[in-house]
Amino acid sequence: MKFLDSNMEINDTEFEDIRPYRDNEVPAAIERLLAEPGFRKTIKYFFPNVPYEVTEQTLRGIKTVKEFQHKFIVTLVTGLEKKTTCGVTINGLENIEEGKGYILMSNHRDIILDSAFLNTHLALMGKETSEIAIGSNLLIFPWITDLVKLNRTFVVKRNLSVKELMVSSMIQSKYIRNTIINRNTSIWIAQREGRTKNGDDKTQGSVLKMFNMCESGDVVQNLIPLNIIPVTFSYEYDPVDTYKVAEAYNKMVDSSFKKSKSDDVAGMREGMAWKKGRVTINVGKPINDDLANMPKAPNKNAQYDEIAKLIDKKIYAGYTLYPINYVAADILSGQTRFANMYTDADKAAALGYFDEQCKRFQGDVDIQRQMLMKIYANPVYNAMDIQQ
Repeated sequence: MKFLDSNMEINDTEFEDIRPYRDNEVPAAIERLLAEPGFRKTIKYFFPNVPYEVTEQTLRGIKTVKEFQHKFIVTLVTGLEKKTTCGVTINGLENIEEGKGYILMSNHRDIILDSAFLNTHLALMGKETSEIAIGSNLLIFPWITDLVKLNRTFVVKRNLSVKELMVSSMIQSKYIRNTIINRNTSIWIAQREGRTKNGDDKTQGSVLKMFNMCESGDVVQNLIPLNIIPVTFSYEYDPVDTYKVAEAYNKMVDSSFKKSKSDDVAGMREGMAWKKGRVTINVGKPINDDLANMPKAPNKNAQYDEIAKLIDKKIYAGYTLYPINYVAADILSGQTRFANMYTDADKAAALGYFDEQCKRFQGDVDIQRQMLMKIYANPVYNAMDIQQ
């Protein structure tokens, strides 16, 4: 197989350990899932009133990846949506043309739910779901690997040596280009490695470099065929705000601090279970025209920086800002610049929320309260920056 826009040969076996499962692998993967106590425990945790036998019967009747997504994942996510949100709104789906592959590049709020909400609503609208990039650090147990690979997820390897990282990045670059251009399938990927911890969304140039790693020549011309679409997630209440604050605080007071695997598991569970209020997903337009008209930078690194800034502006333009965001921005600045964007009741509710979340902190609560409010205020500051 060859890329449509390259002379580089593609060996599909290169992708074996990172690709999602195929239809013929579904029944065996489902049996492994059902045999795992961890999977059973997770299902019972979120759906205590549903007999596990019902889940077993549903899953054993599934034979394809599409059936798995529509009969299990969509049901799971819509159930969580009803329990933990005040509704999920998605705008801009008309920007995704059927039969065409895109990089759906988004800000990253929750480990699991960003891509899950997007794909669920694509499926509910009768559109093709995207493949999902996930870091190998989150594949803590074999059953989690089975679950995500059944859900059209491919693996981005983490914690590698420099040499291993170069090889892995090249394979990822080939995989992404092949998936979008040859298979006409979209890919969801975060704008940075890991979730933003402070609400200040910034696209990492290293992600853009990875997209282009398997190509030579002009950076912009190589990225245009990937049809990059900026996507913005806005949660009224960040699903894992206290986890983000605790991690940032622990790193601040102890430079040797590292998250444990149990921290990631707890974060995934918290993100699914915690209240989120209103959730809005704004799908932008492809940036191909912007790229085509972009001035040529003096070198590749500078070009990546300019493209990253472009994506950031598009993501900021897609923010849906809630009263709690404006309240946090005013409190942190000591001003009332955004007072017309919230009522006294909104302010009281926001302050009450911050008070409750701060009860979960250990250490200097005042510092962590500031960190917490920055998660909500930074989107406001970013949105204001692009209007100036």
